[in-house]
Amino acid sequence: MKPIFLLFAALLLTIPAFGQTVNPAKLKFKGIGLDSTYAQVVRALGKPTSEEKPKPEECIGGRERSIMYPGLSFYMMDGDSKSGKTFEVKAFEITAPKYLVSGVKIGDTPAVVRQKFGRKYTVDTEREPHEITWTYEMGDRYGPGSTRVIFKNGKVMKISSAFLVC
Repeated sequence: MKPIFLLFAALLLTIPAFGQTVNPAKLKFKGIGLDSTYAQVVRALGKPTSEEKPKPEECIGGRERSIMYPGLSFYMMDGDSKSGKTFEVKAFEITAPKYLVSGVKIGDTPAVVRQKFGRKYTVDTEREPHEITWTYEMGDRYGPGSTRVIFKNGKVMKISSAFLVC
């Protein structure tokens, strides 16, 4: 009787682990996510296919730039970094299926997204025909900001995540 009870107790303790989902502010692919530095992005992905030169931005008083890879873009700012000179990712957008974003990739079904990112999202159906957007809000502790998953014809076509910086 005692071994059965121990087995049952162990099973009950593992059930919550299966229900855990990813924090929308901490999505990662190839070790990169929001607040990653320019150097970390280049180390993980190589040289960008294109990049804008840094230019002044008025929101937090620093500079901004965008860098692009096939099916992937980043928006970066340096004004709120510790040194005030290090560009950090404030937003990214993925449209290529080769990137696995915390367990979700382009082409996945809503069921996969719900399993990995959770059920706390709002739904917007007022975009393009046959498109649905799920928005996962980041709390003030990690954000503010949001992660959006856009579906077209029942498959993920875009994943974007961004801090609200202004």
